[in-house]
Amino acid sequence: MLAIIVQSLIDTWSIVPRVLIIMFVSLFITGLFIELDLFKRIEFIGRPLAKLSHLPNKSAITFVTSFGSVFAGNTMLAQLYREKIMDKRETFLSALLNGVPVYIKESFTYQIPIIIPALGIKVGSIYFLSFLLSGIARLIFVISWGKIKLAQAKACDYQVAASFSKQVAASFSLRKRDKRNKRPKFSRVTVIALRTQKKTFLRVCLVFVPMTFLMLLLINMGLTEKVQGYVQPLTRLFSLPSVTAVPVTTYIFSPLVGATSVGTLIRDGGITESQAVVASLLGGLLMLPVFTLRYSLAKYTAIFGFSLGAQILLVSLGIGMLVRGTVLLIFLRMI
Repeated sequence: MLAIIVQSLIDTWSIVPRVLIIMFVSLFITGLFIELDLFKRIEFIGRPLAKLSHLPNKSAITFVTSFGSVFAGNTMLAQLYREKIMDKRETFLSALLNGVPVYIKESFTYQIPIIIPALGIKVGSIYFLSFLLSGIARLIFVISWGKIKLAQAKACDYQVAASFSKQVAASFSLRKRDKRNKRPKFSRVTVIALRTQKKTFLRVCLVFVPMTFLMLLLINMGLTEKVQGYVQPLTRLFSLPSVTAVPVTTYIFSPLVGATSVGTLIRDGGITESQAVVASLLGGLLMLPVFTLRYSLAKYTAIFGFSLGAQILLVSLGIGMLVRGTVLLIFLRMI
């Protein structure tokens, strides 16, 4: 047991520093943007999509930031929520919107160059289609839900001045005091940004680090082997050969290794291409909740708090599983 704990600590250490660095930089940049009132200068990039979803223009900034790092975009978004610049519903939908760039980036950096060759053109293309449809469904959900929930609740004017609370107004006091100058001194702004984001950063750390360690501890205690026992009946339910149980289980914890294993079975004649499509779609479907627990739960609950973070993850997970499950059922009906 001690060896497992030590290994979990090592695994946690391999993950946590990089994430915390991104988190700290994101919070610091957000603080600078708020103090210098720079949000208005870059919000135009994603403004059309935000307007279509009836979201504040500020959500367009976190959306654009998410193309570089979803974690950074969500960290900025959470700070806007804590500063009362955005309310809970806007933050919820904006966080879902921030996940859309992942589908665009991964299409060109992971799915097309890696997964499709590993599975083969036919099998890989069908799996890639389910991946793209998940991103499209997420975007449709944000736009539709925004029109339903936010259109009547918000005026069409999304200027920040109309929604600032006293707390946010206080955060801009430096800019107001330096009204005679066009810009406050950068050194003073830097100190204020660091001071205001310090408590937030420490609070997030206290949640993220233990949650990450707990998830890794469960995995190192044999969660993979236990999951395989549940996967085998599912492969039989979908009329898959018993040889697919191991690749499907592997897929849950490592899509690349799982896809490579399925591709190998195709080339060796162990399974047909149709069976490979079912196996890869089933593996991708089962991978989503495990991925959420392993990678996303600690981040989202640390950034947004447990309640809001869990809501965002549950809806995101539900959309992804619904789309992939639908594609799987449609394919089963076609063969």
